[in-house]
Amino acid sequence: MSFRLFVYYCGLCGAWAAFAGWMLAKGFAPESPLISAMFQAMMLGSVLALALSVVDGLWNGMTAASMIPKAGVSIAVGGVGGLVGGFLGQALYGFSYATFFILFGWTLTGLLIGVAVGAYDLLLRTLRQESARGAVKKVLHGALGGTVGGLVGSLCFVGIRWFLSALTRRPADEMLSSSAVGFVALGACIGWLIALAQVILKEAWIRVEKGFRPGRELILTKPETIIGRSEGCDVGLYGAAGVEKVHARIVQSGADYLLVDEQTAEGTYLNGNRIDGPTLLRAGDRIRVGDCELRFEERRKAAPTDDISN
Repeated sequence: MSFRLFVYYCGLCGAWAAFAGWMLAKGFAPESPLISAMFQAMMLGSVLALALSVVDGLWNGMTAASMIPKAGVSIAVGGVGGLVGGFLGQALYGFSYATFFILFGWTLTGLLIGVAVGAYDLLLRTLRQESARGAVKKVLHGALGGTVGGLVGSLCFVGIRWFLSALTRRPADEMLSSSAVGFVALGACIGWLIALAQVILKEAWIRVEKGFRPGRELILTKPETIIGRSEGCDVGLYGAAGVEKVHARIVQSGADYLLVDEQTAEGTYLNGNRIDGPTLLRAGDRIRVGDCELRFEERRKAAPTDDISN
């Protein structure tokens, strides 16, 4: 899917996941304000992290089998994040009754949900002893987006509850509708801004110009991005003529990206020329494999300056 659709689906799934978390929390939450807040935040964190990890996995072409452990890690990190955020926010609010602490609790929850989206990628790279540079950036970008989303969403949450309470002249805590609408706004903001941070802060990406599902865009966060027509490829070009099961790789080497052909009969072409060995990629380069064409993009690197010191 394109970056625009990725952001849209993360916001939409964030809203629905928050509503599902709210329903679960309301169905089983105890009467204690502290325990209730912790349970609500835990439900929000686990369900929202699960929804965002599924969208992220589908976007990155993960198989159903590989998405199961990713979902499990996301649920665990998101649930713990919600538990911690809910506890701190409600406990501090109970001492002072300052709305700031409610905002703080949901902001912290948003931060940890953002971490949850990239936690599996980081864990996998670490266990495989591979370069975790891309995974670390994914976690940091998710944390930033989740923090901003949690803050904006918590302001919406509090504002919606206050507005509906003033409109109906009933205490907000007695109104299920105000709590539900507030949760939906909170989840949508967290999901939307986590995705937006990933897209805005991306360093390198590719776009399918011609081939299976043209218009698809993928951020390069893995040490190696596989291009081919097999199900496990990161860039799946299914049914494309001249494309082998594993046709080429984009390898991250420090701050650079190299295009490598997998010794295919048809070859891999860069800007119309067949490559022979690992070849450096630059912004705007066009990659052709079989009948398919991809475009590589990256943030423009600053040109090296000569040392003019004496």
